[in-house]
Amino acid sequence: MVGKMAEHTPNRFLLSAMSFFFWGMAAAALGFWLLSVVWPGGPRGLIGDLGPGLIAVFIALHIPAAITGILLWQWRRHQMRARTRVMLEAAALYFGLAVLFGLFMNYLLVSILGPGR
Repeated sequence: MVGKMAEHTPNRFLLSAMSFFFWGMAAAALGFWLLSVVWPGGPRGLIGDLGPGLIAVFIALHIPAAITGILLWQWRRHQMRARTRVMLEAAALYFGLAVLFGLFMNYLLVSILGPGR
């Protein structure tokens, strides 16, 4: 008979670093979308004013933010208050959908602009 494996317990420092990164990214994403509402030119104007380098790094960090959100949800959801857990779930869903949208748009671009076209 196979015994039940204990749940993995991550290092406290790792959890703190992951939480800091995740909530920082969530605040940055929320700030981006709130600023884009009032920014001249909307999201396109804000992206242009922030510059392509900063935006590329910000967009690339959505991938580890999605992964971190899922891991934090797995490891910490039982210890969180309901409101914090819902915010974590919403932010993790946002990052995951942003990654999926980016992958889909890349597929479309390769299909349209790919080799032989």
